Order: sequence, then structure tokens, then C-alpha cells
Amino acid sequence: MAKHGENIRRRKDGRWEGRYIKARTPDRKAVWGSVYGSSYAEVRQELIRRKAECGLYQLSGRRMRFGQLAWQWLASIGCGVKESTLAHYRYTLQRYLLPVFGEAELLSLDEQALEQGMLRVLDPADGSHRPLGSSSARECLVMLRRICKYAAHLRLIRPMEICVKLPQAQTRAAEPLSGSEQARVREFVLERPTPRRVGLLLQMELGLRIGEVCGLQWGDFDLEAGLLTVRRTVSRIYGPDGHTRLVIQTPKTRSSGREIPIPRSLLPLLAGLGREAGADSWFLSGNTGRPVEPRCYRKSIQGYLRRAAVRKVHPHLLRHTFATTCLQAGCDIKTLSEILGHTDANITLKRYVHSNLGRMRREMNRIFSLPGRSQKGSIKGRPNEKSPAAAGL
Repeated sequence: MAKHGENIRRRKDGRWEGRYIKARTPDRKAVWGSVYGSSYAEVRQELIRRKAECGLYQLSGRRMRFGQLAWQWLASIGCGVKESTLAHYRYTLQRYLLPVFGEAELLSLDEQALEQGMLRVLDPADGSHRPLGSSSARECLVMLRRICKYAAHLRLIRPMEICVKLPQAQTRAAEPLSGSEQARVREFVLERPTPRRVGLLLQMELGLRIGEVCGLQWGDFDLEAGLLTVRRTVSRIYGPDGHTRLVIQTPKTRSSGREIPIPRSLLPLLAGLGREAGADSWFLSGNTGRPVEPRCYRKSIQGYLRRAAVRKVHPHLLRHTFATTCLQAGCDIKTLSEILGHTDANITLKRYVHSNLGRMRREMNRIFSLPGRSQKGSIKGRPNEKSPAAAGL
């Protein structure tokens, strides 16, 4: 039996149930919520918290659906992100989140409903898409949390914490091109240099992304000063109608717009290719009309590597090879991070710095072969652990 004014009762199954008004409909009818517990005190404490939350946020209770809220959130951030980022958000929303949450009313959402729905997004029972990997799963969860935080900001729902165990990343360390493979790539390029072939060296010896190479114009090269300025990138994105289109935009981040010194070995090669090119001509295509698309250039790169007798790799591995080569040559992380256009040196460490067994062996031999270290492993001037002085005798 419920105690006076508290709406707490004991159910037939032995549990305690407390009821509270979590919102009101536009015609002021109460929308009730329930909490359950094994004891009266437990339910009473939780009921006090829920009532306080609802009173603080004054939930509107209008019959708004998650899909409406999601599009409203997307419009609210549209001016603050790049066009390609917005297109990626739109695709993730349409492909993964809306099929599960789109028709759900906001007032029906709680932690359990959101977490159960997120599990369906990760591994749909209807087979609408393959189980998501670590990266896609994390993107979906982050987006869902951001939408819910936006709804709480508008006081449409109470703040909620969504906790879901995501698939673990199964990453294999990408093996950079060996010295002999790099030599074969250079030999292939120098055999008959063309802008599309030289683009291989711009990735392998300057660390450019494939979209940045596609976005280069001859005016970006200052051969007298020996500098290359990265000003734009080319990519293909999804439009609102589901079709893709080519966009030319600023580089990936603010740090990605950068100046890179050109190695001396490349200067004569570039000077010969750009002798008759105008400043506004695209580097790869050689005309002013349209740049080469990354997906087309990616196919060209695969063909070039095959003809150079180099194993089949993703074009981004050329950039990875550049980062690894610079580190092994003694380049400091901060300088390398600026050349690569990273916002933080930690990104360089985590993504591109590759340590191999040969380098580890050299470092171990260097450290433990320092001058002043004795044959027995102790350093001159310091007592050995087994000596009487070290034992305090």
C-alpha cells in the first residue's frame, strides 16, 4: 500500500515501485514514470532524485521524435564544421542511428532504451549492415551522446549517461616500405617522370595526404625558395540526396595548411615538369578545369607500385613510410608533427611512428654500450650492488 503522498508501493513480486510525473503533454496531462528497487528506502531515494531532475529541467513532454531532434542537432552544428565532416555526420546518422532510434519519442528514451538500441546499431539482427568495427562503433556512440546532450541542453530530456562496451580495435602495425622498396619507387618515377608519378614522391618524401596531392596547383610550389604550400584538399562526399560529389576545400585541420621544405633532389625534377605550367593549373591533371579525384589517383598509384615491383599497399602507407624514415633518421617529434600537419605531436607518435626490431636492437646496444659502463654492467664511479660499499659494510 502506498504511503501518503509518496506514490511508493510494494508489488506482488516483492519489489518496491515508486511513480513520479516525468513530464506533461501539451494539454497538461501527466506522463508517469516508474522506478523499482528491492527496498522502500532505495526506491524513495531514487524517486527523490528523479523528481528533482524533472523539476530542474521542466521537460516539455511534446511528442518530439528522435529523428526530428537529430536533424535539428545537425543543423545547429552545420556552420561550425567543414562540409566533408557534415556530410560524414549525415551519412552516419542516416545509415546507422535513424533506422534504430528515428521513430522513438524522446519521452520514451532512458538509459536502458538507449543502450539496448545502441547494441542493435552495433550488430543489427536484420542484417541491414555488417557488425560495426571499433572506429565506426565509436563514431556512432559519440554522435548519440552528443545528440542526447543537445536534447538535455534544450530541456527536452534529462541528462543521461550511455555506457556500452564497444568492439575492441584489431589493428595491425602497418609495415612501412623498406629501403629497397623505396629505392624501386624512386627508380620507377625517375625512369619517366610525370606529375602523377612524382606524386608518389610527394607522399613518400614530403608526407602529403593523397587528397592534398590532388589539390596541389603549380602556384603552390616556390621552387626558388624550395617550399611547397599546402592550401587545399580534394575529396568526394555524400550529398543530402544520397549521391556523391567532388569538393575542393581547405585542408583537414588548421595545422594541415602548412609550408614544407622541398628536398633538393626533387627541385630539378619539379622545375622540368612545371616549366610551361601556369600558376592556376592543377599539378596532377595539368589543366585549369578540374583536379584529379583521389579515388582515380588511388587506382593509378596501385598500378605504379605494381609496375615498380612493390607489394600492394594502401597509398596512405607512403605517408607512413615518410614519418618512419624521418624518425629513424633522428628527426624530432615536434618538427615531424608540423611537417605532417598534425595538431598534436601525440598523434604523430600514436599513428605513424613505427618501431621495428632492428631499431630496438640498435637502441639497446647504444644504451648499454655507453662510455663508462664496465663489462660487468656497473657504471664507473658507482658501487656495484654486490660490493661491500653497496651493502653498507
